[in-house]
Amino acid sequence: MKFDNKKATILQSFKSKKFKYGSYATLMTIFVIAALIIVNLVADLIPVRMDLTWNKMYSLSDQTHDVLDNLQDDIMIHFIGEQGSADQIISEIVQRYTSYSNRISTDYIDPVRDPITAQKFTKDGEQLADGSLVVERGDVYRIISQYDLYNFSQSSTGSLQIESLAVEQRLTSAILYVSGAEMPVAYQLEGHGEAPLDFSITDQMELENFDLKSLNLLGLGTVPEDADLLIINAPVRDLSEDETKVLKEYLENQGRAIFLMSLLREDLPNFQSVFRSYGVQLTNSLVIEGEQGSYIGGNPLYLLPVVGDHAIVKPIKDNSLPLFLPIAQAIEEADTVRNTVTIEPLLTTSGKAFARHAASEETSPEKQEEDLTGPFATAVAIEDSIYNLVDNETNLTRLVVIGSSEFLNTGWEGATNLFMNSLNWIFEREESISIRPKSLTLQPLNIATPQLRIYSALALIVIPLGCLIMGLAVWLRRRNL
Repeated sequence: MKFDNKKATILQSFKSKKFKYGSYATLMTIFVIAALIIVNLVADLIPVRMDLTWNKMYSLSDQTHDVLDNLQDDIMIHFIGEQGSADQIISEIVQRYTSYSNRISTDYIDPVRDPITAQKFTKDGEQLADGSLVVERGDVYRIISQYDLYNFSQSSTGSLQIESLAVEQRLTSAILYVSGAEMPVAYQLEGHGEAPLDFSITDQMELENFDLKSLNLLGLGTVPEDADLLIINAPVRDLSEDETKVLKEYLENQGRAIFLMSLLREDLPNFQSVFRSYGVQLTNSLVIEGEQGSYIGGNPLYLLPVVGDHAIVKPIKDNSLPLFLPIAQAIEEADTVRNTVTIEPLLTTSGKAFARHAASEETSPEKQEEDLTGPFATAVAIEDSIYNLVDNETNLTRLVVIGSSEFLNTGWEGATNLFMNSLNWIFEREESISIRPKSLTLQPLNIATPQLRIYSALALIVIPLGCLIMGLAVWLRRRNL
């Protein structure tokens, strides 16, 4: 009898509401788990990858897609090291190349196990280092060191730290190189006490396929025919009359040049004559920033400029790359500007900045009556577009003038970008401007006060209250079962 009662009780429990609800919850849990497993299995089979990083670290730019679309030959990217030893981030980015173009393929070269193959890419006793990449087309190749795949900066303690990822920049440049793309010839002017370009800059120019040469105009009647652009970096002496004539003739004949002009106590009238031909002039005055937050290190001579929207500086602005100008001079428009000339500011100061003549003996940090009133441009891009009726074409001259050369020695990422972007824009190679390093630094989340109040209310009041109400509702419902 007792056994029959227990049996009846058990059978009755299967018919109860608690059992029905429990069975339903169990089945739903099993169904959700099974669905998740199936979705994951199917997702692994779909060759679609989404880049959800804030700076699109794994995504390729439109410019890289254009390069890959125009490939005529097969290109091999070799990972140096043991099979599967490549850095996961670098491997993921390289995979984007192979996924987009069937002209790109990859493999591994282990210098230890296969020294004969590795020897093909070494010379003068050099060794292929693990972690490097080799981009190859036929007999042409370029080695990308593992250290060139990242950009480094110096911390406050003096140690090096990774600042940004330069994989796409280096790879696309190497693909262009092995594909036989044009290498512009850049001549660096000498003979006026110009400062040499830092190794990091010349190395970057080589990586971006610029051929750098030296040029002394003294005794020359013309700029070499193979010159695609000129670099004038921090001259301390003026041009001669003959050199001025040669430089003006070069620029008038669709010439290209970048001028990095350090502040000097003495003016350089022949250089000024060249600048005035294109609607600008140097004030030969030291810019002093008067607005808090527009300079760094408590030094109003170390400017944090306002970055414009020109193609040269837009990547710097969009990616919040660090940039400051130490010891800069103001650039202003000349009294007369031809209607064929377009002048666009790249970097400007705040409205509270003022400029003091380089020869002034005044030492006060406050603005004096004779000081110039800001805001000022400290870097400009200039185009002179003249229609040639005889040849039915437009002759284009491009210049970039920056009122500081010391910014290149700061080691800040924005400085290198400003210089390289200027070279690429001058040469009309704008596609290389947008292929910039991807920052690896954490970006602060800027939240306005009204937003902060809303989010605080949601986190502290609305969400806890909602959970409490839902919990009470479930408890009351189960209590009545």
